[in-house]
Amino acid sequence: MSSSGKRYNKEFKEDIVRLIREENRTVASVVKDFGVNNQSVRNWLKESKDKQDPDKVKIAELEAENKRMKKQIADQEDTIDILKKATSIFAQIKRP
Repeated sequence: MSSSGKRYNKEFKEDIVRLIREENRTVASVVKDFGVNNQSVRNWLKESKDKQDPDKVKIAELEAENKRMKKQIADQEDTIDILKKATSIFAQIKRP
């Protein structure tokens, strides 16, 4: 199933959020004026709020670091397995 929804650039999303937060526009009025999906605007507001909360920002950073480290560990484990197999193969070869 492919997504046929519109893609909005970062600047557009920030402008919509700014209109709602700083100019006290309602979500409904922005949706009507710009033809944007209601749920999309609500998602952008939530994302913007999450980015402003220092605890959530720190949690997101730690989750990203955790994911990166898990990938690095998995890569290193794969390398170790390959080296073990190579060592086994070379050990079986008889030297003249």
